[in-house]
Amino acid sequence: MIVEISTISLKDFGITADEYVYLQLLQSGFHDVIEDLELVVRLEALQTKGLVKLGESTDQHVVRDKFSSANATPFDQMWSELLSHFPLKVYANGGIRPLRAKDPNASTNNRARKQYKKYIGDSVAKHKEVIRCLGVELDQRKKANNLGYMQMLSTWVTQHSWQKYQDLTESLDKNERRITREL
Repeated sequence: MIVEISTISLKDFGITADEYVYLQLLQSGFHDVIEDLELVVRLEALQTKGLVKLGESTDQHVVRDKFSSANATPFDQMWSELLSHFPLKVYANGGIRPLRAKDPNASTNNRARKQYKKYIGDSVAKHKEVIRCLGVELDQRKKANNLGYMQMLSTWVTQHSWQKYQDLTESLDKNERRITREL
């Protein structure tokens, strides 16, 4: 794994390069690499600074949002926002159907993540449009009581399914129907 060290983060958090590498590896789940490297890490200091929550062993240590959000790329933040809006599961035919993995870094989400990155790049405007369309789709499906037919995340992203809802606006939700009169 290649770890790029942000000197700005080193100064902002008051940590050493070893501690930064430790946090990056921990966040990425490379516990075996952490054990192999001889990093000089002051775990109690990292916990005091709110960067890590210590467990009984290295694989139980958890990187806190304070560190994660400071080192997240704009795309990572947009991906997290998409996942926060996209349903985790739906109820269909008396059972539960999962639509995506809970962990944003799960391998089942990787295909969708790559496709989403390919589509939006770092464009915040495209991302906001996708989120708006997702909101319209969810509202429409909830009102029609067919949320159970929602596509899985990987299918939804790969097929650009949000484009079906680009022309729909929030005003369609207000029961705008044809006006008929009796004679």
